[in-house]
Amino acid sequence: CLDCGLCCSFFSILPIYDAEIEEIASFLGITTEEFEKRYSKRIDDSNEDTNYSLKTPCSFLDGNKCRIYENRFLICRTFPLFINLTTNKAILSGIYLCPQATQFYEGLLDFYQRHHQQLYDQLLEKEKQVSIAERGMKIQGEASLFIPYLDFLYRS
Repeated sequence: CLDCGLCCSFFSILPIYDAEIEEIASFLGITTEEFEKRYSKRIDDSNEDTNYSLKTPCSFLDGNKCRIYENRFLICRTFPLFINLTTNKAILSGIYLCPQATQFYEGLLDFYQRHHQQLYDQLLEKEKQVSIAERGMKIQGEASLFIPYLDFLYRS
């Protein structure tokens, strides 16, 4: 991470879960209702198994540092990759916008080209299906598409 704050201020939907809301509300010493009112927004048209997103820019961002870093949300811990644990779907977002997301994606492509040609071909096919918008490029698929690279990163 380059501590640029893009992920906390630029993306419009940062899905958060009820259990996380409860945990962080408790950490902050407020009720879940107060947390929802002050820090989250409803996302009724969500493909996720949650109806809440952090408001952006994130209220916990102080300059480019997170005030609740040790207790941050799953989406913050795994950015630029969001894995929906219920549906086993994954989204890699912010490619060519966020330096970290771009580096992750380029590393993913390089690793798969050298070690997993079939997954490399799948990524290239997915890339042909998307366009680069103002929020960068987004690749979606089964979480298994990203697992070999994540294993490699965490073993290195």
